[in-house]
Amino acid sequence: MQGYWKTYKKREINPSPTRYFKHRGQKNAKVICVAFLALLNLNLFSQNTYKKKWNSNDFDFVFLKLDFTSNITINKSISNEIYVKYKQEGEFKENIILKSTVDNRELKIKEIISPMVKKYNDKLSVHKIIANTIEVGVPINFKTIITSSSSNIKIMSSFSDISIKIDEGKINLNQKIIKGKIKSISADVFCVNPLIKLLVSSKTGVVSGLYNNSYMPDLVIKTLRGNVSKECLIN
Repeated sequence: MQGYWKTYKKREINPSPTRYFKHRGQKNAKVICVAFLALLNLNLFSQNTYKKKWNSNDFDFVFLKLDFTSNITINKSISNEIYVKYKQEGEFKENIILKSTVDNRELKIKEIISPMVKKYNDKLSVHKIIANTIEVGVPINFKTIITSSSSNIKIMSSFSDISIKIDEGKINLNQKIIKGKIKSISADVFCVNPLIKLLVSSKTGVVSGLYNNSYMPDLVIKTLRGNVSKECLIN
């Protein structure tokens, strides 16, 4: 009975105010920490989306410089419309701005580093998350120039005047009838329509299933180390 009574009395003793508030403070700190991590996670995986349209009759060509976009899709637009759908994701998204300018009859759309960013080329910037995507719609006969340091480019329609310059990545032509030129350092070009009059060259890459027609070619593909093929790969 004595041992039972001691146990009962211990359970009846109220905790000291210091211990009570210390425990409560720790609990509140955990709640605040969880809330902060939730907000941080929301910011990392949230999206910024921008849309804009122009009339192609106001321009002679469109120039796209996209060095921070991982996926570029070129579609056929309706009528004389030029449109852009730009989506930003990742930790670094606020530091990149999509800017459009008009110079005479040239429409220029390019990604730039925000002027609010003090320093970009630091060691930590390598680990930042960038996951930008863009869809651009242009008329099939409108002159379009695309430059990128590294991206996956998809051509979703036939175009009569398109120019692509890319360092590395992939270019999927989707068997479309393309007229223009493609130049890359190590980017692979695949799903090329073999019926197009082609002039293809790769210094150290492999050209497969395609034959050159050097007399007035419709599409010129030049790459230093990339592969060029008619095969349609799953990318």
